[in-house]
Amino acid sequence: MTIKNTFTFFDENDNEKDNSKYDYSINQKIGYTKEQLLFKNLKEIAFDYLKIEETKKEFMKIIQKNMRELDFSEFIEDPYFDIKENILTREMAHANIRGLNIASVDGSSVVKHYMNADFSFLKAICVKYYFIKNHSSKIKYYPDISGYNNYLVQGNFINKDETNVDAQISMDMNFMEINLLNDLIEISDNLDLIILDGSIVPMPINLLFGRDPGISHKYDTLLREYRRLYANCIDKDIVLIGSIKDTRTSALIHSLRSGIQLLKPNTSRLSDFIKVNYRQIINYFSDLDFFTRLLNKSERSCIFNCKKDMEKIRESGIKREIPNYFPYNFYAFYLKTVKHDTPCRIEFFTNEDDTIKEASNKADLISSIILPISSYNENYGLPIPQIEAHRRAVFKPSEINLLFNNITRNLSKNGITLLEKRRARRPF
Repeated sequence: MTIKNTFTFFDENDNEKDNSKYDYSINQKIGYTKEQLLFKNLKEIAFDYLKIEETKKEFMKIIQKNMRELDFSEFIEDPYFDIKENILTREMAHANIRGLNIASVDGSSVVKHYMNADFSFLKAICVKYYFIKNHSSKIKYYPDISGYNNYLVQGNFINKDETNVDAQISMDMNFMEINLLNDLIEISDNLDLIILDGSIVPMPINLLFGRDPGISHKYDTLLREYRRLYANCIDKDIVLIGSIKDTRTSALIHSLRSGIQLLKPNTSRLSDFIKVNYRQIINYFSDLDFFTRLLNKSERSCIFNCKKDMEKIRESGIKREIPNYFPYNFYAFYLKTVKHDTPCRIEFFTNEDDTIKEASNKADLISSIILPISSYNENYGLPIPQIEAHRRAVFKPSEINLLFNNITRNLSKNGITLLEKRRARRPF
């Protein structure tokens, strides 16, 4: 099936239908009237989307029909093939989590950009659950026992690009969370599992913002804190995972496309795939979309290699020593914890000397622990410690007003008024 591009500037057929009113020459007119949008173009876009949805449903039927033959055993040892288990889905059991200590960390930031300065307020909180039973627990917070008061205030008075400022604040926020976790680990002797809200690997920000020395220094400090976190978890036998709520990545589904090609569909084997243009159809899916359709409750996807972008930083010459910080293999999988929600993307790591079988077993262990702490609500399947950490860390409007009003009040006492950007003070 071929879906036409709905983002064209003009439709040649319109000239035939109403040649007296409109001239759709690209040199003279590139827009539509409101009436055309409402009565024609929007309907066409919706129709195209419906056709794509039908195509996706038919493709999922083909996947489910051929699940047993989609066996990647002969490829999983290949370092260039990212899928590391022989089948796409596995059913997981719920573990008895009685006696486990599970911690989660989350943070939030608020930034105000003025003409001559930037101000940021950051907050990070750790929450620690001790499960007396699967549905009964004791909760503690760190570093503040109430789970609210752990702030960082920053002012930037150097003239920098706004994007550059936001990147540094993002790294500061990330560092604050990881540093807080490291401190908690080093004063605790009984942690079993730690949940990061997001990836367990820092994003390669250097790739996005070039060779700015300030960002490079902050990034190097952040990497060292991550290295400390991984070492602490290994030393104290703590399982570290990243739980990602929403993602548009398609690394796993693209690896599936490569796997189907390697299996060489023909008239006697996997013949359904040669009847459709599966290479194009796969482009319509994200990993999350695909596994939302494929996984049943309490099932996980195969594990796959993730976060290989770290190598790109080394290849770019910005940080050639970065791989030495991370002698680990990073994996991810998708886990459907409840019936009426999308799967969670779960990331974890193993030592680089560990086998793929050990990584698979670790994914099973993680799934069995995550399932019982994520199934309290059939419509929202995140781990409860992660939800609680987010609830405590997020800034409330009253906090934001209190903090920023305090700054402006102290400046106004000395006759200084912060000048907001035009977009925030336009009179209309």
